[in-house]
Amino acid sequence: MRNNKRTRSAGNYVAAGNYRDAEDYRRTKSTESLYFGDNNNGDNVYIARPARRKTSGNRRRSAKEAALFRRIKAVLCMVLFAFAVVICIKVVRDLGGGNAIAKEKVPDGPAAAEKSDVKVTGVQSEAAVTDTADKENDNGSVKETKAKKNKNKHKIEVIDGITYVDGILIANKTYSLPKDYNPGLDPTAEAAFEKMRLDAENDGIYLFICSGFRSYETQTDLYNGYVDYYGERTTDTFSAKPGHSEHQSGLAMDINDASDSFEGTPEAKWLAKNCTKYGFIIRYKKGKEDITGFKYEPWHIRYLGVDLAKKVEKSGLCLEEYLEITSEYADEKDNKKNND
Repeated sequence: MRNNKRTRSAGNYVAAGNYRDAEDYRRTKSTESLYFGDNNNGDNVYIARPARRKTSGNRRRSAKEAALFRRIKAVLCMVLFAFAVVICIKVVRDLGGGNAIAKEKVPDGPAAAEKSDVKVTGVQSEAAVTDTADKENDNGSVKETKAKKNKNKHKIEVIDGITYVDGILIANKTYSLPKDYNPGLDPTAEAAFEKMRLDAENDGIYLFICSGFRSYETQTDLYNGYVDYYGERTTDTFSAKPGHSEHQSGLAMDINDASDSFEGTPEAKWLAKNCTKYGFIIRYKKGKEDITGFKYEPWHIRYLGVDLAKKVEKSGLCLEEYLEITSEYADEKDNKKNND
């Protein structure tokens, strides 16, 4: 009678791997179990079954922790970057030192302009009467102020080298800004743009400032680069000489794309139609190139304040016509006289 007890002899061991016997197999760690049965001869057979590879719970937890760590790291990087941007903006504004529209005892540009009630004739004229006086600030320092009126009674003041016409800060080819005037982007203008941007976004229009405040030094580099490439005569039709750029005033912005490709886009059309609601005008209008001194720029907006911006837009005039002032460099003016 055959013994039902199965003996585990090395001679009866059949290995799925290269094992000498069952004992050798047991010493290995590459299998999870044995199963045995009888072959056709009734011999006991041991078959090695390779173990399935399992992923440990610790490994799974490590992968999850790594993913979580990467997310936390990304969030922290974004927060630090945003913080750095805020600090840089604050430093730039602090370096600017002062209001971009006016200084002490000077009427607030847009605010004063909105209150003014000036009859507009659309005729340019030169200054006729000039007064010079020293005005004393509250702190006792003396500020040089030159006041004059043109033939149509618009009040022109030059305070510390900055020209105001009816309280409106002016920077064009005729009127320049001091080299050290460095106010940064005006906070009121910036807030007005942000409101406009959000409202435009609700209409499916996406606006952003591609060029805001520019210092005298930045404008110098930009202008000279254009002159090297295009020549001075062509450059003067689209880029201001250092000290004559509205961007240095902190009240002007280029929107989205400062190139001719911006014209006719949905963004350009929306901007032209709606910017006055937020206190801006398209500064260099089409058909006014000989008056403003610059080509048509649908991307260039200037902050005046809501009331004044609406008045200028309603008049159909450019800012030079509205205030009855000129915009031409001294050498351009001399050339015109010589040609006449």
